[in-house]
Amino acid sequence: MFVTNWIKASAKFLLVDFPVNILGDLFEQPLIMWAFIGWGWLSIWVIVFSMADTIGQIV
Repeated sequence: MFVTNWIKASAKFLLVDFPVNILGDLFEQPLIMWAFIGWGWLSIWVIVFSMADTIGQIV
């Protein structure tokens, strides 16, 4: 029973509490912060795909 409660609590945190807190904080931000957040995510994706391309060329 302890394991089941632990799994349910973990799933609730990951699937409900965590996204709601993040989205709630984001909606309170000014528009310029959305631009910086988007630029940051774009930069992360460029780095990931660049690394994948480089590894693909090496191998």
